[in-house]
Amino acid sequence: MTGRGFEPLKLDQIQLFEEAAKDADNPIRTLAARLLLHTGMRNGEFNHMRPWWVARKEWKLPDRHSAARGLCGGAGAAGFGNKKQFDLNDRGEPCSKCRNKSHREDNRWTCKTQSSDRTIPINSEQEDLIDLLKWWKEGYDYLPLSHRSVNYHLKQLAEKAGLNRKVTAHDLRHTHGTMLARMDWTAVQIMDRLGHGSIQMPRKYITYTAQASRDLVEEKYDLDEL
Repeated sequence: MTGRGFEPLKLDQIQLFEEAAKDADNPIRTLAARLLLHTGMRNGEFNHMRPWWVARKEWKLPDRHSAARGLCGGAGAAGFGNKKQFDLNDRGEPCSKCRNKSHREDNRWTCKTQSSDRTIPINSEQEDLIDLLKWWKEGYDYLPLSHRSVNYHLKQLAEKAGLNRKVTAHDLRHTHGTMLARMDWTAVQIMDRLGHGSIQMPRKYITYTAQASRDLVEEKYDLDEL
């Protein structure tokens, strides 16, 4: 049902992963894991994040078009960060933070789709995460991680948590979608928060979560005897 590439963390795995993230001795690693888990941001969005994306009072991530100007200037030699060592297309050098090309004349990074141009509220109950954002906002002008290094940090945390599986930024995006589904968010609400271009993936989160709940009940009880 889930298909290749759709591997959200299960409930017990979420708890173990978050505990490992909180205990990490590298605050940037902690920020990467927890912000991706609790916002569902794409890796490219996270990598291009700048302090002015974070509103001072509301602690929201402003829209990508206005916040990300001038961030994507290319990464050097063509193919940088690409295992196959060739340019991903013929229109310029890839950016090490999102692997997109800086072929635009103004070298501005833009969000993936029009629906991705959004504001992402951060739960006010996540006080330690807000404190981390405040620490980063006051001390950095950029996020000191590349697209690849984010997934490296997540992989290290997964190993520390004993998950016996790989965890990527996109896995955390899917996980956030299932977390919203468990809180009875509608497909439209999930689509708006995650910036999906269609309703298909949000519906998949809801279907997946419902099936996971049924599986959990079946594991705990003999339904034939109820």
